[in-house]
Amino acid sequence: MRILKTVALALIASAATLPAFADEMAMKDGAMMLVMPDGKSMSMMTEGDSMKMMSESMMKGTEMKAPMIMMMVGGKMMMMEDGKMADGKMMSDMMMMKK
Repeated sequence: MRILKTVALALIASAATLPAFADEMAMKDGAMMLVMPDGKSMSMMTEGDSMKMMSESMMKGTEMKAPMIMMMVGGKMMMMEDGKMADGKMMSDMMMMKK
């Protein structure tokens, strides 16, 4: 019974932090994210002098117009635009249901 109470309290505490965690995952305007192809390191930059120079270069980049799905496979980061699976459902819909 004591274990059940402990688990219940842990679930309640973690549920209370979910909105804050979702806010942390959202990128703020002007933020940059770097993901290495091996998936072992990621970095985010939000301010600084080098940020201004980099943002000017980024404006020459390609705009993301659809959700991108990334997956590690055999030590390689694979990515593709969201699309329909064989059953007709969108991949992003299936992933959003898992939250």
